[in-house]
Amino acid sequence: MLFTIIMSVCMLANATTCREERIDIRGPAMACLVQAQPVVAEWSGDHPDWKVERWKCRPS
Repeated sequence: MLFTIIMSVCMLANATTCREERIDIRGPAMACLVQAQPVVAEWSGDHPDWKVERWKCRPS
């Protein structure tokens, strides 16, 4: 099954500039929850000008 990590991210320099980012994950729902944390951390490291405000897993 395919799940999507949906992240709400905002710019550090301007907290009113926000957007949604989506990353697909294959596997059961629990796999999305387990895999999401390192995926979100990696995304954060790759995008230092943005802050992840929250994230969730949803079926694609």
